[in-house]
Amino acid sequence: MSGAAGNDPLDAILRGEDVAWSALHQTADEFLGACDAHEISPLVYQRRVRRSANACPADGGSADGWPVAVDAELARRAREAEATELLRGRDIASTVDALAAAGVPTVLLKGAALAYSVYDSPGSRPRIDTDVFIQRDHVDTVRRTMARLGYVEPPLSDGELIFCQFAMEKRDRFGVDHAFDFHWKISTQSLFAGLLAYDEIAADASPVPALGGHARASGPVHALLLACVHPAMHHRNTERLLWIYDVHLLVTRMAAPELERFAAVAAAKQVAAICARQLTIARARFHTPVPESVMRALTRAGVDEPSAAYLQPARRWHDELASNVRHLPGPARVRLLREVLLPSARYMKTKYRLGGARVMLLPAAYVFRGLNGVLKILRGRK
Repeated sequence: MSGAAGNDPLDAILRGEDVAWSALHQTADEFLGACDAHEISPLVYQRRVRRSANACPADGGSADGWPVAVDAELARRAREAEATELLRGRDIASTVDALAAAGVPTVLLKGAALAYSVYDSPGSRPRIDTDVFIQRDHVDTVRRTMARLGYVEPPLSDGELIFCQFAMEKRDRFGVDHAFDFHWKISTQSLFAGLLAYDEIAADASPVPALGGHARASGPVHALLLACVHPAMHHRNTERLLWIYDVHLLVTRMAAPELERFAAVAAAKQVAAICARQLTIARARFHTPVPESVMRALTRAGVDEPSAAYLQPARRWHDELASNVRHLPGPARVRLLREVLLPSARYMKTKYRLGGARVMLLPAAYVFRGLNGVLKILRGRK
């Protein structure tokens, strides 16, 4: 499903407009597959429910021609998402409470924060994990607390500069996966790592009553800043529909003074050009009501920002590595390169299952990893 910005039928559906089934030019399976790929089935269902008065079951469909089977499948997916979110939300609440009891204050970021702050229903904002901002000094306490809650840490590289975060995962008795990603810096990219400090976000955080008395989420200004910067910072400007819709919902729930403050913060943090791009996309696709004064301020401030390099097309892994090295001081550059080329033995043994006598293969594993990385770069896969 494609079209000019703002003319895509999926965009129109999410805007709440009437869209006849014939305008989709797809089979039921193709449409449901597109909803699945964009992770918007619950959102589409919500829009359909709002127009349920047009339903005519006796005719085998609705007044706008939508097949009953499609609406039924969207409803099933929405119910499943809500049921899953009930379990995940309860787990987030108990986890945040346990961390607070251990002396660890937290702030929810990105998807989880948005699900419980700007979406009508938390289950309509799918996500892989729950992003949590913590202070660096609390990392060991978080790991111990999460282990007591039944979480385990997957085999990810543990470099201080290459990741600035760690994950914890578990599967509950219902077969639902729960995953947390704990960050002590906003980004693995050195140019953005100091974009927002923990104390800065915590001071402006908002309570999340649905997740208990200790749950807080990034405030609107910081949430919008992260939503705008995230695709450029970590995903080479991928125009993912759900991320653009995040931006749209945040803007529509913010008053003009908050949006003016957002523009000022973006300019001060030197990410105005990136933010202007995301707002431009949101305006085109969802008619997001961004004041012209905000767009002008961002455009003026975005001239010659170092971060604008991340808007260049066809960026690859080596471009980001070069940027990371360039924006670090001398000693840190050496450390970053060592973490990239020679990750810890603990990580390597876990990654390649080198327990017992197989530990003798550790040098060969380093060689294999290096050669595999070179091949990926040469093939354009990295």
